Amino acid sequence: MNKKTMIKVKGLVKKFNKLTVVNNLSFEVKEGELFGFIGLNGAGKTTTLNIILGLLNKDSGDIYIDGDLLTNNIDKIRNKIGIVFQESVLDGELTVYENLVIRCSLYQDKLNDVKRTVDRIMSEFELNELKNRPYGKLSGGQKRRVDIARALVHNPRILFLDEPTTGLDPSSRKMVWEILKKLRKDHNLTILLTTHYMEEANDCDNMIIIKKGVKLVEGTPFELKSNYSTTILKIHEFDETSDFKTIMNKVGAIRQDNFWFIKFVNFIDLKQFIDKYSTNLKDYEILKGSMDEVFLNVTKEKE
Repeated sequence: MNKKTMIKVKGLVKKFNKLTVVNNLSFEVKEGELFGFIGLNGAGKTTTLNIILGLLNKDSGDIYIDGDLLTNNIDKIRNKIGIVFQESVLDGELTVYENLVIRCSLYQDKLNDVKRTVDRIMSEFELNELKNRPYGKLSGGQKRRVDIARALVHNPRILFLDEPTTGLDPSSRKMVWEILKKLRKDHNLTILLTTHYMEEANDCDNMIIIKKGVKLVEGTPFELKSNYSTTILKIHEFDETSDFKTIMNKVGAIRQDNFWFIKFVNFIDLKQFIDKYSTNLKDYEILKGSMDEVFLNVTKEKE
């Protein structure tokens, strides 16, 4: 069963004076996906995101949100999306509860409905202990939790996250990711994430890597690591009666701590090797490359 396309960007172009910051960019995000929009600062991520959100005009190209053309249905589309910006839009002097009530009242008219929604959101995000605390007094991780809750008060179908964990300590970043995983599981929420943290990109279903507004590659983390990082076969045990040691020397294997290590430039070559010598291999493991290696190789190749 094919998943519904929730975000479709086709031939997007944006220029500032003579500088092209988004260059013929196209991609699709399916329903329920966590989609990574990856690139260094200045790659065009935030500019693209602002265009998709209707906050910045494009020069050319088309954008569809849940099947609706952005330029013709901006008000309808805004009810379907939630946004967490790099910088919070909440009032630091107001309490967590007051901030959420104000935001929720933008979408609901009746005060009782607003209170019910805010109570539900606060319970879901475990914010009750922070209810009466001023937003400005919260820690970075607590603020981000409230920011995400604020973006979901109107039950959007798509959540946009612009560098949501920048500046957070490791424990706070882990907490944010636990929230995102729960949201996807419980609400089938589609999430578009911009980030330059490669370990976060590894948790995405699909992603693109861009540089200077140009899409370099697209695929799943597995596909990208298979094609753009070094895969290592670690051999624990092999058939001692065979000429396998001779084979190890031929393929340039490295012997270390009673293990053999063989590097492969892609997963296809690794699979062919395993298939060919399956009777010799008794115990082994595959060590996949990292997304950091993928990013460095991709951006270097495309220079």
